[in-house]
Amino acid sequence: MDAENCLSGTGKEGLNRMQRVRRVLKNTVRGYITKDVGKRAASLTYYLLFAIFPFLVALISILGLLHLPMISLEGEAAAFLPADVITLLNRTITHMTEASNGAIFTFGVVFALWFPFRAVRNMTEEVSDIYGGEKPTHHTLRVLLLAIFILFLIPAMLFLMIIGDSVLNYVAQFLPITVEFISFWTKARFLSMGFALILLTSAVYYLSPSQPPKWRYIFPGALLSTSFWMLYSVFFSYYVDHMGNYSVIYGSIGAIIAFLIWLNLSLTALLLGAVFNQALRETAAHEKLSSEI
Repeated sequence: MDAENCLSGTGKEGLNRMQRVRRVLKNTVRGYITKDVGKRAASLTYYLLFAIFPFLVALISILGLLHLPMISLEGEAAAFLPADVITLLNRTITHMTEASNGAIFTFGVVFALWFPFRAVRNMTEEVSDIYGGEKPTHHTLRVLLLAIFILFLIPAMLFLMIIGDSVLNYVAQFLPITVEFISFWTKARFLSMGFALILLTSAVYYLSPSQPPKWRYIFPGALLSTSFWMLYSVFFSYYVDHMGNYSVIYGSIGAIIAFLIWLNLSLTALLLGAVFNQALRETAAHEKLSSEI
């Protein structure tokens, strides 16, 4: 009899777990549709596009004014970005490095502060709405803190992805760094980038709502968003390079179109993580209400 009760309890627990998974998936799909995530991602793409290039202008101008070596996207970056997009960004970086001067530097710094602030402000408003909350108190201060955090984190991520090898090889001339460690870091640095992305999305999910969610409603969405971004970036890069040649179809603007699609899908991944977190909250609230009845 006890064995039967045990098996019955185990079966009910398994059934409840499956029901919970189905409810979370159902709430996620419903939230994606009702919150019009595609439209929100397209709007954020517009704002982020205006934030990226002034930021690049400021960053590259600093390197040019200090006569530091020019950076370029290469190596493992091809796993996440199509070749045409890498070529476009490298040409932009080369042009800005060669043309660096005080006026361009001033322009880059001013707009590298304003446009990212505007993009982050709209990003937090969209995420807050997905979480079902009102505009958070001290919103401007939160946006400013998040924008500053992003402005520090993104260069660190670029450092890991772009110039990690060259820096390690340079440091190896003065410190006992082995070739094996450099080879290991070349492969492992993208794990660090994944961790940085989880940290970034977690900060967005935490600071955006009026009431910061509990961490169990932050980390799962951040992990889902980062995993989705990495998987589709690899797939999209392979597709563009081997099957969907945008340069042939769209000519010289093919790389720009590919970059816009990649950027739009990146923001879709960010918002999808917020939708998933909210689905977890709604499911937990439903189960709590059911247990009280």
